[in-house]
Amino acid sequence: MKHRFWIVCFPLAASLAGCLARQEKNGTGRRDSAAVTTAIGADRDAHGCIGSAGYVWSQVRTRALTGEETGATNENDINSLEFFVFNSDGSFQKYYKPASVASDNQYTFLVNAGSLTILTAANQNLGEPSPAPASLADFKKSSSYKELSLDGTNSRSDISTSLGFAMAAEGTANVVEGETNKLSLSIRRLLSKVESPKVAPTNEIKIPDAELLKILGLGTSETVPNDLKWTFKGYMVINGINQSLAFEYENLTNWERFATASNFKTTFSPDGATVETVYSVKSDDNSETSNGFLPAGYDKPVYVYENIPTMLQGSNGQAATVFDKDEVVAFIIKGTFSGTGVSDVTHYWRVNLLKDDAWKIFRNSIYRITMQDITTVGWGTPKEAEEEGPVIDPSESSITIDIEVAKWDVRTQDVDL
Repeated sequence: MKHRFWIVCFPLAASLAGCLARQEKNGTGRRDSAAVTTAIGADRDAHGCIGSAGYVWSQVRTRALTGEETGATNENDINSLEFFVFNSDGSFQKYYKPASVASDNQYTFLVNAGSLTILTAANQNLGEPSPAPASLADFKKSSSYKELSLDGTNSRSDISTSLGFAMAAEGTANVVEGETNKLSLSIRRLLSKVESPKVAPTNEIKIPDAELLKILGLGTSETVPNDLKWTFKGYMVINGINQSLAFEYENLTNWERFATASNFKTTFSPDGATVETVYSVKSDDNSETSNGFLPAGYDKPVYVYENIPTMLQGSNGQAATVFDKDEVVAFIIKGTFSGTGVSDVTHYWRVNLLKDDAWKIFRNSIYRITMQDITTVGWGTPKEAEEEGPVIDPSESSITIDIEVAKWDVRTQDVDL
């Protein structure tokens, strides 16, 4: 028998937190209908969780997560919705797409009773699966969303206003005959946004004088200028991936990259000084960029998909865990040193995102970097900064040892016969 099912969808703030289903049963083993009779949204708590829908607050954190923030208007827009219903055994039951978006974000449709898993995709237009998915697990692994174009147009902030931000959610509900069955879903954006790096007001240069003298072109007998300062000049975002799973895996557990997915590789001129192509900008967009670098204080975010870099070695308790640096989303920072006798000596630094998350990029997150002290001299060209490595697991203690084969020791003796 088909039963009516009432779903409320609302965009979640850009954070890694959400509402978990609260199972309340009476003495008969069925959910107490009184627990779900409150109007949807009337008992929404401070986090947006709706108690009448069976939801309580649960904080899901990564080490780098520090808070949450409401999205801008266009980041919250829902232009289309699709629902995918699966039975308790993982088999596919139903696809439903509302004819239009409801102003109150409430949707009612018929389903077969039982313990159901409901997935919703917003602004994705995935379409009805054909043939029907063999299982929920197969469906989640095979459902890809590809929208960012790698010439940089959409990787900055030009997300299509007609399509809107791709979002998704997953929830479970025990649909019972004769009851009002309700589910509240907080839909999360597939994308994350990387904001322009900021410089801390207390920023200082803390590089050994010997290293500074070398890059500043000063002799070893000279001194570093007392008024030497470092100025942030620009940045780029590298290594964004071009495909995303449509649906989320909590903390990226069991996340798999598609065989066709790739991280966009930045290219340079032979001398490494000229940036030819890069994920975050179009190479010919001179109105906003200089040699591929966005200016300091650029007011548009760069959007990236969730990502786990490929492990090249490690996880065996012996060798250090090393990740493919070309799959680690990172900044290339451009800065200059200047002072008495020193005029705008430009160097470059690579900053991988994010150490506290072991280089994983989580969806629906805002990445904000504040540059504290300058402790290294960086690199002379963007290419040298991009090639910096290796990228190792930050939770491990390791030592890097350079090995070279020694030259032969030549031992001679003059003898008389």
